[in-house]
Amino acid sequence: MPSLKLIVAPPPTPNGDLHVGHMSGPYLAADIYRRRVLQQGGRAVYTVSSDDHQSYVDTTASRLGLPPQELIAQARRDIQKSFEAYSIGVDSFGQPSPEYCDSVTNFFTALSSRHLIRLEKVPVLYDSIQGKYPVEAFVSGCCPNCLEGTCGGICEGCGHPNSCTDLFGLDTNRYQTRHEDRLVFDVEALRPALDDHLLTIGTHRPALQRLITQLLSGKLKPFVLSYKTPRGIETAALGCPGQRLNVWGEMYPGHMYWLTKAAGNSLSGGEYVQFLGFDNSYFYVVVHLALALAARQCGYEWPLPAAFITNQFYYLGTGKFSTSKGHAVWARDLAAECNTDLARLFLALHGPEYQEGTFSRPVFNQAVDELAAKINKLAATYNGKRYKSHSAQEKLPAEVVRLMSQLVSLKDYSNGEFARRAVHSIEYLEHWLSTSNQASTAAIPSALALCLEPLCPQYAAEIRSRFAIQEHSWVRPAQCPENSLPEIQVQYANAAA
Repeated sequence: MPSLKLIVAPPPTPNGDLHVGHMSGPYLAADIYRRRVLQQGGRAVYTVSSDDHQSYVDTTASRLGLPPQELIAQARRDIQKSFEAYSIGVDSFGQPSPEYCDSVTNFFTALSSRHLIRLEKVPVLYDSIQGKYPVEAFVSGCCPNCLEGTCGGICEGCGHPNSCTDLFGLDTNRYQTRHEDRLVFDVEALRPALDDHLLTIGTHRPALQRLITQLLSGKLKPFVLSYKTPRGIETAALGCPGQRLNVWGEMYPGHMYWLTKAAGNSLSGGEYVQFLGFDNSYFYVVVHLALALAARQCGYEWPLPAAFITNQFYYLGTGKFSTSKGHAVWARDLAAECNTDLARLFLALHGPEYQEGTFSRPVFNQAVDELAAKINKLAATYNGKRYKSHSAQEKLPAEVVRLMSQLVSLKDYSNGEFARRAVHSIEYLEHWLSTSNQASTAAIPSALALCLEPLCPQYAAEIRSRFAIQEHSWVRPAQCPENSLPEIQVQYANAAA
């Protein structure tokens, strides 16, 4: 039995709906990977949860004049509708509950009992005008590593963490540095095992590998695990009343909680695959891995990450997609105008896997027209020749089978590469079918569905339904009865709905 793939994408912040930049990143990438695993007979569980305690919820709610919980409830509904519109097949969409909060608290209580977290005086930023301790979205300045404008906690540009107190360009008349007790997690204490595990993972893309090299070139700073923020999981049970867990610390046991809910007792034997945007790499690759190593010391049988699959930023014009700034093409707005199967295929081909990309609506429109034309050309050629084939043992070209049937490997994994292979195979099949008198037609519908199932799941499902295809694989593609292949539509019939 193949090992279970435990697939996680970062929890979306419920401060608005998803935009095309979100969809081009880990959510679509993880779904395509999941579908490829299932297509090859493997097992996979894919979970996403709602990042309710994130500070960007508070800043957006304040700007909109809404209570945070009202914004969260609406954003959750919108996010789930966007997942459905783009066929993002998550096995669960977790929403924090009292049971969830208790589970997270119990995890950190276990770490505290082993002295892996402790109270310590650390420098914290204090806003003398508002009388608050700003962190994350509540403060901005310039990154002390690369000077890019950034909020507190992490620099989206270079990926380096900051403590808020070390941001450049802060108003010194307003902000003060104080030293107060906070819960801290000593990441450096787990350094040997952390280094060893990171060296065994062969999936680091160039930007992530560069960041890891930079971060590990010196001593890793303790991770501040508690903040004085208005919302979040309280830390009184951890000996730190009046504070809340840092959401990035909460997130790791949260992922394990939702995976356990979905996978049950299979969790300990599964292979944990983390999809993420590069901007959050420090939290996942350093903090979460260190927490995973600490968990093992406390008796938790949770898997260590087998892969970190990152993506870079997607730009709209000259700026990053941004929910909080309203600089976006909203995912469901695009879905109302275009077949999301084709949008998925476009984003797989052109998404920012290894370097930043720019979304252009004219380029998108032209590309989806061209992609649809390639698929429909094969359908038309098949429909014109389907009655000329009668052998039940007809086979597909070996070169296409070889290219498309290769097992999913996490090393050098790329959805873009898989999408290019699928498109090239479709073009090749059409040429082979139209130029060879000996060409098989009986397996073409199965082959087209196999090529596109991870990328265009609705169209592939339509083919499977029309030809009554049940089990099929590249080893033995289904021999289909006589019927016509449907065209893929650039626009849904109900696109205006």
